[in-house]
Amino acid sequence: MVGVMEGVMVVAFSLFFGAFSGLPIATPPLPPDQVIERAAADSCLFYFGSAGLARPEATSKNLTEQLLADAEVREFLGQTVTQTTRLLEQSAEAPPETNAAIRTLIEAALTRPLAISIEQFTPPSPDGPPSVVASLVLRTGKQNDAIEKAVDFLADQALGADAGSDTVQVKGATLRQLATPLGPLSWGAVPSIDKDGTYVVAIGPRAIESLMTRLADTTRKTPAWKADLEKRMPVERRSTLVAFNAAEALQIMRSLPVPDREKLLAVLDASGIATLETVSASTGMTAEGVSSRLWLRFDGKPRGLFAAPAKGIEQRIFSRVPADAIMAQAWSLDLSKSLAMVLDMVAAGDPDAAEEMRDGLLKFRAAAGFDVDTHLLKTLGPDWTILSVPTPGGIMPGIAVIAGIRDRPTFATMHKVLIKMVQAATAENDVKLSVRQIPYRGQTLFCLEASGEEMAFPVTPTWCLTDDSLIVTISPQFMKTLLSRDPSDRGIGSLPSVTKAVTAGEPSLVGVTDPVWIVGSLCGLYEIAVPVARGALRNQGIDIDLPQLPAASAIMPYVRPSVTVVRHEADGIMVESTGTVPLGPLSAGGGVLGVSPVATPVLVGLLLPAVQSVREAARRATVMNNFSMVMRAMHMSEAMTGRMPSQAICDKGDKPLLSWRVAMLPYLDEGTLYEKFRLDESWDSEHNLKLVGRMPDVFKAPDATAEQIREGLTTVQVITGPGTVFATPSKGIRVSEVNDGMGYTLAVVEALPENAVPWTKPVDITFDAKKPLAGVGNPQRQGGMFVAAFLDGHVQVLTPDIPAETFKAIVTPSGGEVVELP
Repeated sequence: MVGVMEGVMVVAFSLFFGAFSGLPIATPPLPPDQVIERAAADSCLFYFGSAGLARPEATSKNLTEQLLADAEVREFLGQTVTQTTRLLEQSAEAPPETNAAIRTLIEAALTRPLAISIEQFTPPSPDGPPSVVASLVLRTGKQNDAIEKAVDFLADQALGADAGSDTVQVKGATLRQLATPLGPLSWGAVPSIDKDGTYVVAIGPRAIESLMTRLADTTRKTPAWKADLEKRMPVERRSTLVAFNAAEALQIMRSLPVPDREKLLAVLDASGIATLETVSASTGMTAEGVSSRLWLRFDGKPRGLFAAPAKGIEQRIFSRVPADAIMAQAWSLDLSKSLAMVLDMVAAGDPDAAEEMRDGLLKFRAAAGFDVDTHLLKTLGPDWTILSVPTPGGIMPGIAVIAGIRDRPTFATMHKVLIKMVQAATAENDVKLSVRQIPYRGQTLFCLEASGEEMAFPVTPTWCLTDDSLIVTISPQFMKTLLSRDPSDRGIGSLPSVTKAVTAGEPSLVGVTDPVWIVGSLCGLYEIAVPVARGALRNQGIDIDLPQLPAASAIMPYVRPSVTVVRHEADGIMVESTGTVPLGPLSAGGGVLGVSPVATPVLVGLLLPAVQSVREAARRATVMNNFSMVMRAMHMSEAMTGRMPSQAICDKGDKPLLSWRVAMLPYLDEGTLYEKFRLDESWDSEHNLKLVGRMPDVFKAPDATAEQIREGLTTVQVITGPGTVFATPSKGIRVSEVNDGMGYTLAVVEALPENAVPWTKPVDITFDAKKPLAGVGNPQRQGGMFVAAFLDGHVQVLTPDIPAETFKAIVTPSGGEVVELP
């Protein structure tokens, strides 16, 4: 049932995140459902409402609906849903009957009108346990019987034969009810409301009675909080509405025994989050396409991170951006004020840390001869622009950042000082940096170039100081492209959507995207990735047939520019995105090039669970790839020498000098580095110790700190000791000596972070039969899972609860045990 619950949580999070981010849930929407409208309670801690999914009409004037109605697009989306469902089913540890029930509920949640409400939550206290009042209402339509059957099946599976539920009568409906620590949980179909089926779930004291009363009251008015949001975020055809009472959530947090609560509250106050009252979002369809809004309401004017800039974005700023830009974003940001705000926030949580930061700035001023804030940050203006333009024949578009300059003479002086500092800092390094100056059309281009044995830059960062701006690009060629623009190019400011955004009042941020390039790029990446993904999934025992993309003619006619605008109002901040391609965050400049600085903290909070999950998956994949490279190197070494590598490079008396990791360098395309070592000297000799900081990426942990990397610390280790593969430091074993099977004998594992060692040092994990897993693992990863590589080259993830006897067996190459790997 664990795999099943994870699948349900994925769908629940998708609904929650999709509604906040503007993803196309319920697009196009069904007409407003009156029962769902009555489901909203008078008080709201959290609310999510979905209008349900209507069949798109090809005759609609809405371009998004025309796109979704195209036969090829519908076939692609249908196949995608089918294959995704198959993927979930193949990866879930559940019987077919359970998968079928979950599939029924997932389909209903994504396509039928739905309302989820949390009215109140009382945290645990000395006076009593926690309690909650929450409800769910789903309009089931023709699926009523199938949904009721699916819920009953899953409920019986979860409760088991010995923990049945009671039957209760509420407002003429027969419901099931179960006592829980949070209050009674009630659920069931409600046939008496109207001819269209309705399914309800409620938890908490008198929650079901209150819900049923609301649903039956045909004269019920829209709650004030909901009416206010609908008025604040109007849309012609609403798809979703989400509301979160941040003020009440913060109040609940204040009552909990949170570690360092006073410091945390001080940081929240300094950042401005403490005055946040509600976070709300709305998505829907306009006359032409789709729109999404995010509304942050505050108690008073937004302050701290959310404070309005002294001046918004003016129309002239958009003349910087060529009309053919595929993405652009302009925002107002005062770096000097931002530094002061960061120091205030740090001081609120840790005064000593803030003092150290201020002391560091003073020491830098004494050493460099200038003040970072006064002589650098204050010279830059608040107008910032980032843009991307397609380059002729280029694989990647050109990217540029443009910053306004308040005080050009002072900045120009600091510019010369900074160039000298960069060059001086690398004067004695293997890689030296220099700045080449190129005159071009009355301007000077400054190009940062690297020279030495190993080139440090795959690109040539280039910048230029104009009369009022600092322009930074990734190449001198792209800089010339920007500086040689046709004078008749009025920039993206000529777009009606941009003009409308600015004339409505100076916004804090405007992002513009031409989705034609994005859609084309995504389609190209999809075509490249499909064969790779298909093969990778089949290697994991998952067989799915990813669908082919529709023709470009089925997509491009409906694509129009997308615009994201962030605007400060008297009591809050409104983030609005419009477009025609329902790509959610990808369809607007704010999503592609970064969100507004004022909205970042809240968006980070909303995205954190997904970001952490994605990051962890990426880190784990990086480690597994690194281990695969290490095993290939070991096999190449074995092919050359007839033995697997020894644990160390030893002297004539078998004294370990350098780690096996150094011995693998020639097989990891690191031959140049390998030749720099003196193999007859210890790892910490005066010469060899200088090479510790040049640890190859294959031995680095993805989440290692800069200090750990400088110290060359690695957790990529083998297991040593009597009876192990690496029992003899100076002599590797032959393949013929591995009697237990190469695929069942451990080669390389992740060591605990506290057991990390300099990568050149001949020290690894020493096996202890009494504590087999001592020193092995990664507690920073969810579930403590760690990566392990076996002698046959395959890499897999193991959990710390692997049986001790199993782990003992895979450590030894010739123990004669029968092993069943997880």
